[in-house]
Amino acid sequence: MRSLIVEKGPGPVEDEPDALVKGWLQREMRGCMKTPWIRPRKYWFVLTPDSLDYYSSNEKGARRLGSLVLTSLCSVLWPDKQLYKETGYWSVTVFGRKHCYRLYTEHLNEAVRWVCAVQKVIDSKAPVQTPTQLLMRDVEEHRDSPEILEQIYRCNPILRYTSGPLYAPLLPFPYGSLDQS
Repeated sequence: MRSLIVEKGPGPVEDEPDALVKGWLQREMRGCMKTPWIRPRKYWFVLTPDSLDYYSSNEKGARRLGSLVLTSLCSVLWPDKQLYKETGYWSVTVFGRKHCYRLYTEHLNEAVRWVCAVQKVIDSKAPVQTPTQLLMRDVEEHRDSPEILEQIYRCNPILRYTSGPLYAPLLPFPYGSLDQS
């Protein structure tokens, strides 16, 4: 005989082995613009060793709505007491390469837990090196060999004057606004 109990579907996402921190947070949907207060929407967030993802719910098979890949250039801002006084929410801002997530929670300890966990993931990442830094390292390593140096300069126009614009940064800079921390 079959069971009369109807299964609700697969179990919750909470069984993920890679998840470092997970929980309900609210996210401002307009990004990081300085706009008047907009009530954020509630999403299920999961922090893994590589990214910060958010889902429509905490059930297994829930649709992933977004992901912020974390590198050593990402940054996270601590909760702001002034914003809490104005809105009643503690704000955590995570800056990535193309996006930033402004997350809200009603409890300071939860905000601090997320900030510490995200910062720990960022700190665990290897430093990002730009192509220019790699070329500078090659030049430094071959400074005693003029033939190899000449070949490096000839093959890489970025190392000499060009009239064209630069389309990529020469050195890595952290994402986001660190002057607020």
